[in-house]
Amino acid sequence: MRATGSPLWRGSRLQIKVTGIDLQLQDCNTRIPFRFGVHTLTTAPMAVATISAETSDGTPLVGYTSELLVPRWFEKNLDRSVEDDIQSLIDSISRAGDVLLDGTKASAFDHYWRMLEDRVLAVPTDAADRLTRGLGCAIWERALMDASCRGVGLSFLDALDCNLFCIDAGRFHSNLADWSFHPAPLPGTIAVRHTVGLLDDLEQRSGDAPEDGLPVSLVEDIQRYGLRWFKVKVGGDPDQDLERLGEIAQILDREADPGYRVTLDGNEQYSDPDQLAQVLDELSGGVNQNFVKSIVSIEQPVPRANTFDESAAPTTLARYAPVIIDEADHGPEAFPAALRLGYRGISAKNCKGVSRSIAHQGLCDLHGNGAFISGEDLTNLPPWGLHQDLLTAVALGLRHVERNGHHYFRGLDHLPDEEVLALVAQHEDLYRSVGDGAELVIQDGDLAIGSLDCEGYGCRIEPAADHRRSVLSQRIGEPS
Repeated sequence: MRATGSPLWRGSRLQIKVTGIDLQLQDCNTRIPFRFGVHTLTTAPMAVATISAETSDGTPLVGYTSELLVPRWFEKNLDRSVEDDIQSLIDSISRAGDVLLDGTKASAFDHYWRMLEDRVLAVPTDAADRLTRGLGCAIWERALMDASCRGVGLSFLDALDCNLFCIDAGRFHSNLADWSFHPAPLPGTIAVRHTVGLLDDLEQRSGDAPEDGLPVSLVEDIQRYGLRWFKVKVGGDPDQDLERLGEIAQILDREADPGYRVTLDGNEQYSDPDQLAQVLDELSGGVNQNFVKSIVSIEQPVPRANTFDESAAPTTLARYAPVIIDEADHGPEAFPAALRLGYRGISAKNCKGVSRSIAHQGLCDLHGNGAFISGEDLTNLPPWGLHQDLLTAVALGLRHVERNGHHYFRGLDHLPDEEVLALVAQHEDLYRSVGDGAELVIQDGDLAIGSLDCEGYGCRIEPAADHRRSVLSQRIGEPS
């Protein structure tokens, strides 16, 4: 661990009092429609959250995070409008922030736990909005971590190594009381696991495909980026899935590296996991057997509400690959329950909480038997959300992570010019200028991430002023 010369922290607990929270939004439009499960995404707001705080001696701190507010993932409620769904995410962030503005001095983790108790653990485990509630807690947890790192001059991995945030996995699960987490070292690169959405062009561009210099079809993506890892969505209709998976299998066998690997994402589309197993059984019996053998995991095939029913246990499906939960991860109790039913993994997403993913690693260590964490995406966009999610994946020792924001959105077009210029200058391994904008750099299927080893939670830049609309600005002592 690198030493810090900061007088704010010398190996003792860093106590923080939150003094203000701010949330700004900026609309982001896709270049290609992205269908996942029951929703097709064409536009969504990106939330940029700023937390202001001070240490015990009054030294000011500030931290940032961002998140694309994707509707109908946290709650798949088709009776509610997309606009109302997005508003529920904004409300979650606002109400979690209210918990912080009471003058309490605490570590970053203690603040997170206070929000989690108030917003998530206080409601029943079958509450439909539990994932939504958790988003607000996760947003401010990341901003607090960024503020802590910036304040003492540490990188995120160094901060984890010396437990700057005071994460206590035993609060999630009592059997982790004596377990300690040590982050994996920062590698030079991490592999991109490219999402193949349900509407994505495979061989040829469709007539309405954008002509913006970026790949559109799966073939183009493989040829441009040298992809080796793929995440393939299935839609819930066995016949349609069998046909589409067969097409994808032939493309990967022909275009991709012979050692390519695949994860399947069910997005809750199969009420009976045995139906998906039958699809794989038919694929494995013919020319697509190499594709089936390449599958390393299968994500959330059944609806979240049925995940913990013994009748929906993935016993047959697990013969093809270990099955993980994603949308069913509604709280700390979810992963242990899933492991008991034969699931073997869980998704790591910063929108569900950094400390929770670390506690999940503890459960994997204690459980053994092949239990693991998989890095998933939720259409992350640069800069703060993407950088922070990459670093969480790295800390957990993951060597590939789902990335699709660069495919469905055009480069850094969603950001103000000054932020784009700063990113290219300060994270030149991760971005490059192209024409009138900039894009993520993917070479041989990998992202170079050395520049994330900086003070703060992986991102050197600060939000540009006056480029986003404010939806929340509150200071300690002000009424909410």
